[in-house]
Amino acid sequence: MGQRRIGQGSLAEALLPADAGANRRLERIAGLIDWAPMERKLAPLRSPAGRPGYPPLALFRALLLAQWYQLSDPGLEEALADQLSFRRFCGFGLDDGTPDETTLCRFRGTLAEHGLAEALFTELNRRSTPRG
Repeated sequence: MGQRRIGQGSLAEALLPADAGANRRLERIAGLIDWAPMERKLAPLRSPAGRPGYPPLALFRALLLAQWYQLSDPGLEEALADQLSFRRFCGFGLDDGTPDETTLCRFRGTLAEHGLAEALFTELNRRSTPRG
């Protein structure tokens, strides 16, 4: 079985109006940040064995949403299942499953265990701060 494909698009998404679930703030953030360095830092967290999990970058982006919108893990789970703009920001298509609160909590713990949380937030701040 291959890795879980996130955000590959679907007929349902193709039928949506172009502005459905639009969130200019999240779209602007997603476009301003070069996510590749963060994805490289997260790569060691991808499990080589077992059932494919959610991409670490998608989970990290979900945790950013939780922080920005003051959401608990259950609140984030619900928002990811319900809000198209949140799904798009994280890279989840309409047909994709989204992480539950336990997965989100475990991922946060894994970031802390590997000392990645601070490094990722530092990288995010560095990449999102305008250069003068």
